[in-house]
Amino acid sequence: MPERGRSANTGWLQEGMIRGHMLGKAMLPGDEELGKKDDDHRFTPARPSGWSIWNHTFRWRRRRILLFIAGLLLVYMLSNSFGRSHGRHPLGIPDYDPAHVYDEPAEPIGPPPGLDVPKDTTPHTFDGQIRFYRLARTLRRSATHTNGYEKTNRNVLFAFSSLRSASTLIPMVCEMSKWSRNHVHVAMFGREDVPLDTILEINGVDKEKCPAMWHDARPDYSEYSSDSRAHSTVIGAMGHVHSFIHPQAVIMDDPFLEDDFFARGLQNKTEALGMPLVKIPKDRSEDLTWMTRLDAGSLGSWYKPTVDILIQVPPDSSSVLRLLQSIKEADYSGMKPPRIVLELPAELDVSVKRHVENFRWPLHNTNPMAASGISIRRRIQTHRATQEDAAIRFLELFYPTSTTDSHVLLLSAQAQLSPLYFHYIKYALLEYKYSSFGQEDSSNMMGVSLELPLVLLDEKTKLSPPSLADMYTNRYKKLFPRTRSAPFLWQAPNSHATLFFGDKWAEFHSFLGNRVVKHQDAPKTVSRIKLVSESLPAWTEYMLEFMRARSYSLLYPAASSEAFVTIHNELYHAPEEFAPLPENHPTSDPLPKDDEPFLRAEAPARPPAHPEPTVIPGSKPLHLALPFDGDLPEVPHLPQLSYDGQIVHITNVSKIAQEYADKFREEVGGCVIPVGKHRKVIPGETRDLFCFGDEDEGDWEEDVGEGRVDKKAAVDAFGHEKLIVDGDEPTRTRVKTVPTPTIIEADDF
Repeated sequence: MPERGRSANTGWLQEGMIRGHMLGKAMLPGDEELGKKDDDHRFTPARPSGWSIWNHTFRWRRRRILLFIAGLLLVYMLSNSFGRSHGRHPLGIPDYDPAHVYDEPAEPIGPPPGLDVPKDTTPHTFDGQIRFYRLARTLRRSATHTNGYEKTNRNVLFAFSSLRSASTLIPMVCEMSKWSRNHVHVAMFGREDVPLDTILEINGVDKEKCPAMWHDARPDYSEYSSDSRAHSTVIGAMGHVHSFIHPQAVIMDDPFLEDDFFARGLQNKTEALGMPLVKIPKDRSEDLTWMTRLDAGSLGSWYKPTVDILIQVPPDSSSVLRLLQSIKEADYSGMKPPRIVLELPAELDVSVKRHVENFRWPLHNTNPMAASGISIRRRIQTHRATQEDAAIRFLELFYPTSTTDSHVLLLSAQAQLSPLYFHYIKYALLEYKYSSFGQEDSSNMMGVSLELPLVLLDEKTKLSPPSLADMYTNRYKKLFPRTRSAPFLWQAPNSHATLFFGDKWAEFHSFLGNRVVKHQDAPKTVSRIKLVSESLPAWTEYMLEFMRARSYSLLYPAASSEAFVTIHNELYHAPEEFAPLPENHPTSDPLPKDDEPFLRAEAPARPPAHPEPTVIPGSKPLHLALPFDGDLPEVPHLPQLSYDGQIVHITNVSKIAQEYADKFREEVGGCVIPVGKHRKVIPGETRDLFCFGDEDEGDWEEDVGEGRVDKKAAVDAFGHEKLIVDGDEPTRTRVKTVPTPTIIEADDF
């Protein structure tokens, strides 16, 4: 203790001496006269005081700085080590390594942090941030090779939330994958804490035999999610799915069988994105197996087509009651039912009048504000109609609201429909009118007939339906050797049960208008030979002319013991324009004009003897009722028949139509065709078949390289007489050229 005091005093003394020395040097200058010098006032210590003080201060500060730096290094090392071992997943949420952005991060296990979980139940109360740990990897992998980044592709998405719906949809997934027409994707949502591979194993899925792309769209802590979080999860996941694969259609189970948050979220998001959502009705997945044969373009147009049923009721006939009953008993599950247009005669049966007044359509419509689906028109005039009048009145009953999506199903009052008739109508319509890869081939198809007649249009000559050997492919013969008959194209109208496409109906409307005007304006016309029996209505003769001039055909079904429609003969009524005059015919009624466009037969036509096959029962799924396991052949593979029942080679169809059209222009249209020219054809119009004297140079085109195409030329051009597509797979995988997609790296989900 004395030592420390002495040291302190010494330091204080030294500092005082230094200050005194400096003060003395400044105020006491040397005086030579007094014998004093400045040196006499100097104080010289034993060692250099300035260096000693500086050296002491520097050493003390340097030591403190070094200790401070060492402390910082120690804290940094400890914190860095702690962060690697314990802080990689703060709050239970894993982070991403910037050097490995696409490495699959570890998903948190167990309940969310801070959530008190009872032992017996799992609370649905978590509302935290949503992260998809399993979705990004499969979406990125499948997006490139399925053209997922393109808005138009072949992707179809099945989505489910409940395990029950999974067992319903997975068989349809594998069935669609087998046909290889689409890139099939499956997304699993919901709260179920069951691995996706386990669900597939339970449902017996072999990924090699069922090559679909499976996506787990469940977020973190899915089993603890609240309803609002689960709903947001569906919306968010569908946003990612749309960005990566752009599905053309989404298919789900019955919404009443699914989780409510999933059904609402999927409905809301698909509507916002403009994606059609196809809903499989309860216990009807087997009945809708035929939809697995459709491509993405057809499925994406599921809700586009509308169908109107057109029925002309003959006088004093109650057969329409049986038809209306069969329409009511048919199956429309998962589809929009058709509208009905009834034309009633002036003289109406009392029972028919009472039944029509009480007929409600569509069925099960509980909305009291909904409009009726049936439209009734009743005639006033009762006098005998001419062929022209009858055809005009018939065609004026319907005109499509959209030539692309509005279609008409013509039914005879003597018809009785199968419960599956609308399934077949919907299937054929989507396949041949809306398919992405077959739409161009069906441009000359005018519609689809539900009936297969036994005779030709003259109602005398027997029809010989084509066989598999007449098809332009060997595929079906190899895959289905026991099948004898095949569907075919026939250039013949059908008035009993036929679906007409909207664009072709509008074009026929144009044809009949020009045809009637030309006939009425001509000073003197010669009636043409009638090729269609008078047991069929007059408009069929006009339609035959139209079909031959445009090379249009109807698709007729293959021969079978069961049919989509049966025509009953016991209540047959001849068309009004061809009906024999009654004995009490009033003389004041006008008789048919002598200048009818088609020659009349000398004797009335005999009642037709149509076969009455059994209709296909509703218990049989459509794909089992059709040949080829429900596969609808491509148009280029179908055999084609001319109006007289002769098989026409596919390469000669257009040439035959061109020759007939030129002849029709001269004989009926009143045209004088210049040498080396032909009329300019405008799609959807028929004015090129007629000349009214106002034509100019723009209505004609130069002939370039035109000549007759025969069978030999077709063989030389194609290398084979048949368009053979060999193979054991029942698929139609004709693919259009799709541009290489531009890969866009998305942010982490």
